[in-house]
Amino acid sequence: MTADLPRVSVQDVLNCSFPVWYPIFEKHSFKSVILKLTDDVVQYLRSDKFYLPTGANEAMDEMRRLNTESSDDEDHWSDEDADNDTTNKISFPEFEQQIKNVLEQYDAVFPKLNWSSPKDARWMISDSRLKCMNLADIFLLLKSSDFITHDICEPFKFCYDDTDNLLSTIQYVLVLRKWSALQPSKEFRCFVKNHRIIAISQRDSENYYEFIEPVADQIITNIVEFFNTHIQNKFPSGDYVVDIYRKDSNKLYIIDFNPWGPMTDSLLFDWPDILTLSLQNNNEKPEFRYVSSQNGIKPSSYTQYAVPKDIADISRARDFNKLADVLSSRVQVQNHDTDSDNETNT
Repeated sequence: MTADLPRVSVQDVLNCSFPVWYPIFEKHSFKSVILKLTDDVVQYLRSDKFYLPTGANEAMDEMRRLNTESSDDEDHWSDEDADNDTTNKISFPEFEQQIKNVLEQYDAVFPKLNWSSPKDARWMISDSRLKCMNLADIFLLLKSSDFITHDICEPFKFCYDDTDNLLSTIQYVLVLRKWSALQPSKEFRCFVKNHRIIAISQRDSENYYEFIEPVADQIITNIVEFFNTHIQNKFPSGDYVVDIYRKDSNKLYIIDFNPWGPMTDSLLFDWPDILTLSLQNNNEKPEFRYVSSQNGIKPSSYTQYAVPKDIADISRARDFNKLADVLSSRVQVQNHDTDSDNETNT
């Protein structure tokens, strides 16, 4: 860890795990259901093989039936599916039923694990806001996301006190949050040092919202008052990052908590900037950064997760068999290239 980046401990990361903070702040956040992941589900998510559980495949089949425009197309799909339905069958009946029960209760959900949501894989489903309405949506996102892989493989990557045996001690969960069509313009990331907000950033740094600047002072006041009343000294760590949704001046909600460290996107700040602010004791109010013009838009942090157009088109068309074939062929090509490079270097 370099000197211009904050030090983060394993305990600070654990404190930001959803099952830790949600019971404390449930009445100030969005309705959510927490489902424990069994070992077989965790191993499935860690596997490099790309396939869906039986229940998710059935949901995918149903969507394709609904999307079929003619009986001829339906007959063609049925034959093709029968030819491809031969390998990688897996199911988690009890877990899948738990998910279905929540979907029946909420109609639609936003999925995440202990720390991360699969926003980097949003191209995998038709609604890029991560609105999930069935098993297929949820498992497609979870299996395609590098963020989810980080959660289940190396959540303590940036921690100075990480040890080899910590991963096996984590109780992983799937969090299904009741779907709400949140407006990105009303989401703000707050950086907390020693139980005090020192910086606030517009969370959607990819867009300019004209309404923010005239009410910037009011936004700061509302957020600080909400924080002081409902969050301050109640969260287990003294240094952390909290995302807050300001629906209006009187209605604010907690979206999520994140570690005070390089694993958390600093958005319109740089971490060295935040560390400098944390050393200043004379700040009367947090520094608030927002996109003040079209020229100030920050490039998307998800650009590196963009996918080839052919794969995106296939995924949105819900042709999972074709998608699996394309992804598998790309993996084979990459493996072949790696083998060739190794032969060249020997």
